[in-house]
Amino acid sequence: MKSSYSDMKVADNLRSLRARHRMTQQDVADAINVSIATIANWESGKGGMSFESAWKLANLFGCSLGELSGTEETHSAA
Repeated sequence: MKSSYSDMKVADNLRSLRARHRMTQQDVADAINVSIATIANWESGKGGMSFESAWKLANLFGCSLGELSGTEETHSAA
């Protein structure tokens, strides 16, 4: 399955948010109750993400779903 632009934007944003929060893939997986393989797939644009998972990630990182998906500008911490 070929990744779409939106999948890659989510992948880029997820990697960026995870790095900004100094979390490992395992930390994120544990926090939202998915496998590390799932996080790795999302970060490489290889896996579709459910709305529930996206919502959990947005809450974990304190961002909107729009910021996670790339439809809104990401706000940097000052």
